[in-house]
Amino acid sequence: MLSLPITPASAQPARTLAGGLRRLLQRLVADPAPLERTISGTLAQRSLVAAANTGILDALIDRPGSSEKELAALCHCSPYGVDILLQALAGAGLLSRSGQGWRVRHAYAPLLRRDTFLRTWLDYTDTVIAPALLSLEDSVRHGRPEGLSRLYGHDRQNFYAAVAGDPVNGPIFSRFMRAYSSINREAVARHSVFSGPLRILDLGGGDGDLAMAIVNHHPQALVTVADLPVVIERTRRTFDAHPEASRLHTVGVDLLQDQLPGGYDIILCAHVIDILSPEEIRGLLTRARQALAPKGKLVVFTPVTADHGRGPLINSLMGIYFLALARGKGRFYSTRTLQQLAADSGFRAFRDVPLPCDEVLLIAKRQD
Repeated sequence: MLSLPITPASAQPARTLAGGLRRLLQRLVADPAPLERTISGTLAQRSLVAAANTGILDALIDRPGSSEKELAALCHCSPYGVDILLQALAGAGLLSRSGQGWRVRHAYAPLLRRDTFLRTWLDYTDTVIAPALLSLEDSVRHGRPEGLSRLYGHDRQNFYAAVAGDPVNGPIFSRFMRAYSSINREAVARHSVFSGPLRILDLGGGDGDLAMAIVNHHPQALVTVADLPVVIERTRRTFDAHPEASRLHTVGVDLLQDQLPGGYDIILCAHVIDILSPEEIRGLLTRARQALAPKGKLVVFTPVTADHGRGPLINSLMGIYFLALARGKGRFYSTRTLQQLAADSGFRAFRDVPLPCDEVLLIAKRQD
């Protein structure tokens, strides 16, 4: 535990006048929790990654109550090292005692099982984001993704094109994005906005998981995924094997430069707005409006930050990821900001559908 020059929040001063004054000063002057959480973040995350990579995390989930020695034998690790790791995870609040052993706290066990979103997030963060963040200071100084240069060389301009062709990091990125999008995918795909004989253009639709979910729920919908040609090659193979392949189409485009195909009833932007700057969003949405049929709709599915600009924590921190690695631009925007950007691009009559995990479905109509 790092020694901070402030009294930890967990300390309980004696219930005297002096103790009461100390607690009052803690509330008025400095809450230690944000500082402690920030300083210890790297150590806590690396502890969880180590537990996952050594098999200790899975053993704890599968065999709750295992002791340090039992876990060390199961995972071929040093008993001393396992003890240190378990103490770290307990201090982070992820483990609790169970008899003479340990267990992952009940609320967290389902979230940390194999193939869950959080496990793919840990893998992606550790192998891709963490190395890129070593260049964060230079990204802040220069306003460009220096982490992209660190990973792929100074001649690379597009992280998404680079990672799509990376045989090691590409599958890690793809698993992460699929798991991330799956959190609210079915809720979005079921929404009535997609009902009826509609032609839908899914901008930046990647592997096509949301497009396939939409046609599964809406038997009259036709969905075209528009993405980089290197991505579309893989998507097309997936669609060809789908039972509703005749209603799933692809088109290779650069969303920032190419003209969008026209005549669509709905243009869907799912987890793509956040990689763009406000100027780029206006440009994309303006071209999207032109590609829509009369009375067509724009549907944006994205994480959001609070309108007042503070939090939620993960969504606010993700701007650092976009700055250092993705494009040097973009962030998670507030609902109010997205509405204004869409209005600037010729859309009106907004509807906001809040989703779990600080995401939103924003629906707007083309202003003719």
